[in-house]
Amino acid sequence: MCLTGAALLLIVTGCSKIHDFANINVDIPYNQQITVPQVAGDTAGVPLPAGGANLPFPAFPVVTNVQQYVSTYKTSTDKIISFDLNSMVIQIQSPPNQNFDFLDSIQLYISANSQPEMLVAYAYNVPKGQTTLSLTAVPGVNLKNYFIQDTMYYRLNAHINAVPASGTVLNIASSFHLLANPLE
Repeated sequence: MCLTGAALLLIVTGCSKIHDFANINVDIPYNQQITVPQVAGDTAGVPLPAGGANLPFPAFPVVTNVQQYVSTYKTSTDKIISFDLNSMVIQIQSPPNQNFDFLDSIQLYISANSQPEMLVAYAYNVPKGQTTLSLTAVPGVNLKNYFIQDTMYYRLNAHINAVPASGTVLNIASSFHLLANPLE
């Protein structure tokens, strides 16, 4: 009887390990370039009234390539367990002398067809002199239902204290962690 219990425990433990061994853990990068929207009056470097101003960016599409990824890893969208934001970095591409001194805070939202817009990353109290910002990911946000769409949408909202240079181009580099299990 004791031997049967031990054998059963070994089988259950072994199956659990095989299940875990089948996990697909991969980081998926996306890079997007966008131009900072023009601000009314557009006089770069000119301070705004006390309290600054909001600078909403229009939403822009990010093709997920979900079918390519599930094919590459021989799984399917229903076997995806989670899709989490690892990192989000925003870097000024041009003009070369522009930095984030115009910026107080920034938030990045993600949406998708039939999915609500959700805050996924932010930076508050942006330090002066920076040309690259690492945003803080909102913890515990599973973006699986966004990733399984053909396209998800990023939208930035910034709070500025001065007008940025006209035509400022930003590169948004994001990395997500995909966890899937073909045995699910």
